[in-house]
Amino acid sequence: MQSLAIKYRPKTFDEVVEQSATKVILQHQLKFGEIKNAYLFCGGAGTGKTTCARIFANEINAGKGTPIELDAASNNSVDDVREIIEQSKTASLDSEYKVFIMDEVHALSNNAWQAMLKILEEPPKKSIFIMCTTDPQKIPKTILSRVQRYDFQRISHQAIVDRLCYVLTLEAKENRAIEAGVGAIDYIAKQAQGGMRDALTMLDKCLAFSSELTIDNITQALGIANYECMANLLKAYDDKNLTEKMGIINDVYMEGLDLKQFIKNFTSFVLDLNKYILNAEAYIDCPMTEDIKSVFNNFDSDAIELLSSLVKLQADIKWDTNPKARIEAWCITGG
Repeated sequence: MQSLAIKYRPKTFDEVVEQSATKVILQHQLKFGEIKNAYLFCGGAGTGKTTCARIFANEINAGKGTPIELDAASNNSVDDVREIIEQSKTASLDSEYKVFIMDEVHALSNNAWQAMLKILEEPPKKSIFIMCTTDPQKIPKTILSRVQRYDFQRISHQAIVDRLCYVLTLEAKENRAIEAGVGAIDYIAKQAQGGMRDALTMLDKCLAFSSELTIDNITQALGIANYECMANLLKAYDDKNLTEKMGIINDVYMEGLDLKQFIKNFTSFVLDLNKYILNAEAYIDCPMTEDIKSVFNNFDSDAIELLSSLVKLQADIKWDTNPKARIEAWCITGG
């Protein structure tokens, strides 16, 4: 069975979520025959760079032929680039243009960039290079000055929610019995942090775990620490209940969970507490259930002080081979 990310990957610009400015410019170039020889698509993972590159390549050649794709993360040598250069010098047999899509192009070696620079200075008339990267600051300035750059923005939370709901509707029509609980899709969208591919991949994983999309099932499927556990730890901290704090940490440890990841998740949870106190609820990542709201509303300690101590704890245990001892020390010394 195809993954949802592949199954629902856009095939036209109209299907691409957001990135309106980039789509308008590229479609304008297609309409008026103003195609350039070299493009650079920049942006976070899952924002549509490679998808748009494929759509653009298909539109350039009116659906004929296929683009030549290179994953620069694993094919980053000067020989790999020279092979592309040689291919670019010959005409395409089944389309008007030869289109090369180079993913993760920032991974190219220095020598590979030097070879690339030469072909960009004098590009073959019927060859087009579309380079994609999540790390544009690693691209040499000499290259940047010879490409047309497009920056892909992270996709808005609401747009991801809408797309996930659309996908679930289509999946339901294929006789999949799916139930989405209150806040479930909203929570997955928040976890994706602006990446549509990540959102669909997470949705896929959650549906494989259970067709009933609840916050509890989602956190289990994605391996996210249980929010009830984190709420209990926050309450224990507020109550200055050392026994309870130590017990929660020990339970997490005995369940085989990664304590470093747990502290990272708990830090994010406490960051959400601070946002809640500061009336910035729109930027909260955790699901705002009635139980969590209750814990947040009844918190009487210094939330900023707790957050600072957790940030320091995270740094302290980063390379620690036995983080449990240091985390227990944090509990005892006022954490």
